[in-house]
Amino acid sequence: MATKYKFNYGKFFRTIIVLLCLVALIRFGKDVFERHFFNTRLTVIPDVINLDKKDAIKYLKKAGLKVKVINSKTEKVPLDTVYNQDPRPGKEVKVNRVIRIWVNNGEDVKVPNIIGLELLEARSRLKGQNIQIETIDYYPSNQKYNTILGVYPKPGTKLEINQKISILVSSQQMVDPSVMPNITGLDLNDARELLKQIGLDIGNISRTSDPTLPVNTIISTNPAAGTKIQRGQKVSIVLNTGAAPKKRERSTEEIINQSQEEIDNQEIEKIIDNTINKMDQQGTEQKNNGNTQSPPRNNTQGGGNNNDSGGDEDSDE
Repeated sequence: MATKYKFNYGKFFRTIIVLLCLVALIRFGKDVFERHFFNTRLTVIPDVINLDKKDAIKYLKKAGLKVKVINSKTEKVPLDTVYNQDPRPGKEVKVNRVIRIWVNNGEDVKVPNIIGLELLEARSRLKGQNIQIETIDYYPSNQKYNTILGVYPKPGTKLEINQKISILVSSQQMVDPSVMPNITGLDLNDARELLKQIGLDIGNISRTSDPTLPVNTIISTNPAAGTKIQRGQKVSIVLNTGAAPKKRERSTEEIINQSQEEIDNQEIEKIIDNTINKMDQQGTEQKNNGNTQSPPRNNTQGGGNNNDSGGDEDSDE
């Protein structure tokens, strides 16, 4: 009795699915292979220098390019801004070319809270964070003299690279304007402005070095702080010039060059002396040779004899 054949639909459909996957995989692999090894599509690299990082990436991808971001710190551009790219803009390259961009990710510097500090301490803290002061304004108040009353931008604000700040300092209302204020630690220009408020001016300025204080700040005054003064009086100050410059030691090469130069100069002087001596010696020899030569013979004697004989002949005739 013949066995009846039963068609396996499940196995048939599984085979069809496997075949379709293989076809899709082959086609996808072919596209990838051609795109990477036989890519002939070209595009022009856009210029993204000075653009924000997000905008730069967007423009490069829109041009069919890939992007590699390199973070580094620079003062050329603001934060999160592109300051260099490779390859350079305007160059025609294949699509999917990787473009490297350098982005400034310098650490954010925030304005510290220096309100309430004395000016000298505030200067030291700002210097430690590489924050520069643009202006110092004085305002009469009941706060202790030289106390920071305010700062702009306000504390906590992120500063751009090379951005400076302004501070407001208490000049302290003086009940008795005839008392010398304490201007130690102030910058020379700031101290001059403060003294003008009470009718004083800076007279003699002497200088000394104190590496613990900022350059161009006042170390001491005469009259001293708290001394009775008169309007129009001159105030002598001692100004800080900073650390004394170190004397630069000469390198071995400089010492050798200087020694060689001295030797060359000595040789030149020796040659000149020898030349002068030879010239003097030659002149002396020429003078001596001139004195030893015999004097020229006098032909007048022979001529007289001829004349005499000639006279005798005339007389014989």
